[in-house]
This record gives sequence, structure tokens and C-alpha cells, in this order.
Amino acid sequence: MTTRQPSDPTAHRDPALDGLRGIAVMLVFFFHYGGGLKSPHLAIRLFGYFSSSGWIGVVVFFTLSGFLITGSLWDSRGNQHWRRNFYTRRLLRIFPLYYTALALSALGLIVAWRNVHLVWPFAIYVFFLQNLPRLEDLVQSIPTPLSLYHLWSMAVEEQFYLLWPLLLLTVRSRRGAFWLSLWTFAVSAAFRIAIYGLPLVSGQVAYSFRDFLLVHAGAFALGAYLAIAWRGPEKALIERLAMPAFFVGLALYLFSSLSSHSFMLISNLQFVLGLPAFSLAAAAAIALLLRNGVPRSLCSTAPLRFIGRISYGFYVFHILLQPTYSSITRHLTHSNSDQRYLVTKLILAFSATLLISWISFHLLELPFLRLKRHFPMKPPVAIE
Repeated sequence: MTTRQPSDPTAHRDPALDGLRGIAVMLVFFFHYGGGLKSPHLAIRLFGYFSSSGWIGVVVFFTLSGFLITGSLWDSRGNQHWRRNFYTRRLLRIFPLYYTALALSALGLIVAWRNVHLVWPFAIYVFFLQNLPRLEDLVQSIPTPLSLYHLWSMAVEEQFYLLWPLLLLTVRSRRGAFWLSLWTFAVSAAFRIAIYGLPLVSGQVAYSFRDFLLVHAGAFALGAYLAIAWRGPEKALIERLAMPAFFVGLALYLFSSLSSHSFMLISNLQFVLGLPAFSLAAAAAIALLLRNGVPRSLCSTAPLRFIGRISYGFYVFHILLQPTYSSITRHLTHSNSDQRYLVTKLILAFSATLLISWISFHLLELPFLRLKRHFPMKPPVAIE
């Protein structure tokens, strides 16, 4: 006998976690469209400092992926075709929009340069290899009028989706999965220390590893740890420690930022301390949102849920169309650097990306998401 699956592909989406996605993608948006660090106006400078920390939105996405994917895999283990269903569901979620973006960018390059031979480096994007050292610099030099430099995070995500289910197959108990998560976090930390914390690697080589999977695996691992612990006796302890852990992680990130004189992920200290510290804060935030309370209520508001629901398209299009937004803004303001230009570009980019992402979700993504009902996995864990 088969279980009837709901026709709505978002039926099991947690509203607070959707809101967290909305916050994460907005942080990334302001990171790319903010500015004003050199402004004489205090309010604008403060906004500039806030926006320069927006890279942490990607850390939130990685941690949330680790939590949701691990929970779904663990709850579905032993079910018939669970591995096939998992990989098929990831394909249906990621591939349609991702490859559409690649096709639009390649088409833009051909139209702009009238040279089809320039598209060969797109093969690196096709196979999600753009975050690897050496290859990353190659793809970022592609002269396309539609930017793809932000898709390094998609490569990290896909590599995690490919490898993590295979690693989970090596453990037979919840305790084994628990320790696998912690060891993965430790290996990621050791790798970052070896690359960024020891005077053994040149600065140029270290910089080339900034988007490597092992650098960011700790964020996924903390999300995975939370998913496994949430299903065992550790849940009560995590609920008690979530709030202190959030503020400790945030404080350590702020310490590393102030010590580095930058909120961006550019210093060795940020890689060694700031990145894992905010990964801890992100995992703690997820734990806080899984129980009833003020944080859950705030993140469950309609505007954040709406942006979170279309966050994948918002993430892809806000950079894909960035050169177009810049060109339109220069035409409107007759400038390319002053405060009026920056504000106009921010408003234009947000409004247009929101609209395009909503259209993309309904016309491109949702038809494929509906097919996921044929490949069932257990829904995300619910709050009590």
C-alpha cells in the first residue's frame, strides 16, 4: 500500500525556517548592494559596516542545509529507494533554475562577443567545479554580461549533497551519525587552521581555497549535528543552551571582525575563528526557531516567509542581473559612484529581483517541485 503524498510541494515547509531563509538571502543581497563605508554620514557608514557582514547569510544557508538534509536522510533511512529519491529531489530543486542561469549567461556572452568558442569554460559550472582552486579564477574571467561569480556556493552545496549521504551510509547508529558530524566539523577546522592559521601556505594559495568545500564543511556539520541531536536525549540540553550558544558565537564573530578591522571574510582570523563562530550562532538560531517563542514568531512573519520561499531565485538573479541593474542605474542617475547611484541601484535591484524571482518560482521552479511528490522523503522535524 502506498501513502498518498500532498500535492503542495511546500506543505511541510516550516514557516520560521522559511523566514530564516529570507533573512539569509537579504543579508547576502545587502552584502553585494550595500556600501557607504567612506561616507561622511554616520547612518550610511553604519549601514556599510552592517552590509559588509552579509556573507554570513551564506553560512546560514549552509548550516540550514546540513540540518534539513541530514534530518530527512536519517528519518528516511531504510525506506525503499531513499537514496534515489534524495538525489532526484535535489536535482528537481537545484538543476532547472541553475542551468537556466547558465544558459542565459552563455547566451549573453555569445551575443555580446559573437564568439561561441568563449563558452567552453562554462563546462566547469556545468559540473559544479567552480569553487575549486585554479578553476575558480578561470570561470570568473569569463567575459559574460550576466554574472555567475556567486554560484561558487551552489558548487559547495552540490558537493555536500553528493558526499554526505555516502558518509552517513558508513554509520549504523544515531550515536555514529552524531560523532560523524562532530568529526566533520573538526576536520574542517583543522583544514582551515592548516591553510590560514599556520605560516606554511602562501597568502595567494590560501586565498584560492576560500570557497573550497572543506573550508565550509563545518557549517554543514553543525547543522547535521543539530539534526541528529534533536532526535535524541540531547534535545533538552540543546534547547537550554541555544540562546547562550547564539550569543557566544555572535560575540566571537564580532571579536574576530574587530580584531581583523573588517567584518568581511578576508582575514586569516575570520577563517579560523569568525567562520566557525558564526556557524555555531546559525545552528543555535535554528534550534531557537524550532520551538515556540518570540524568535519563531518574528521569523514566521509573512514578508520573511515570502522572501524565504523564493530565496533560491532571489539568490541566483540578484547577481546574474547585477550588470544590467548597474547599467540602468547609470542611465537614470548619470553617475556610477555617488550616494544617489548606490541608493537607486539598491532599490532597483531589490524590486526587480523580487519580481523576477516570484515569476521564476511559479513558472520555472514550482512545476519541477511538484514532481517531488513521486519521490517521497520524510518531512522536516516539527516543533512541539
